[in-house]
Amino acid sequence: MINILISTIDDRINGVVNVLLPPREDVQYIISHQYTDGKYKSVPEALNRNDVSFSQMHGRGLTKSRNNALNMADGEIGLIADDDVTYNDHYIDTLKKIFLGNPDIDIALFKIRTKDGEPAYKKYPDYEGQVKNLDFSVSSIEIGFNIPRVKESGIFFDERFGVGSDCIIGSEENIFIEDCLKAGLRVFVVPEYVVEHPYLSTSNSVPPFDKRKIWVTGALDCRRNGSVAILKAFGGTLKILPKLMRHHVNPLYYFYHRLSAVLYILRTNKYERRKRDS
Repeated sequence: MINILISTIDDRINGVVNVLLPPREDVQYIISHQYTDGKYKSVPEALNRNDVSFSQMHGRGLTKSRNNALNMADGEIGLIADDDVTYNDHYIDTLKKIFLGNPDIDIALFKIRTKDGEPAYKKYPDYEGQVKNLDFSVSSIEIGFNIPRVKESGIFFDERFGVGSDCIIGSEENIFIEDCLKAGLRVFVVPEYVVEHPYLSTSNSVPPFDKRKIWVTGALDCRRNGSVAILKAFGGTLKILPKLMRHHVNPLYYFYHRLSAVLYILRTNKYERRKRDS
């Protein structure tokens, strides 16, 4: 069974019906619906289907929603989804063929097709096969995975990261994959399309030296390298000093926010580990 894990919030639940395909015996949709106000708890009648499982939770935070959906998953193959993606039967058949035909694959990183006339969603790796070190950016909706193996390894999304979090708006996907690699799971690049999404995304719309992106840089560095990220915040500022000056960004501003993100991760690491172990 394929589980498609859809995260949505508030009235965006009304668009989820457009994600669903006509019922297939091998597909179950798991919808995690966050709401910030009780007025958003109403569920469209079109989602009342036998192939849809549904969970509502108060609050916001995309990674919290993804973890909620992952907790509910009970199939063999998982595919992470948003509320504005499009599937077709060929994409689902491709996903199924890859996992059933390659039992060594625990995680598959697929490709995202954009709409006709739009540029490519992003630059993809120029190889296929097993990933040893993650040196490229991952998008959540291109992640397919063996559900039992991921859950047995205790891998979940770090809820300090991701859209809707208190401080860090991105990089949760790379952290998820890096945690899978550390746990010994086998990650493969598979250059096949399994989903369609418009080109413009939240990360594409945030300016390069926006405070939120600086926090992502510092926090991700600390998540990977620990306290040495304190020194790297200083060195990293010096390294891009000419670029900062060209963009009229105060180097002290950049350093302050990058260091603040590092200290936030160090300060919350113990709590995060306790939460993951509980």
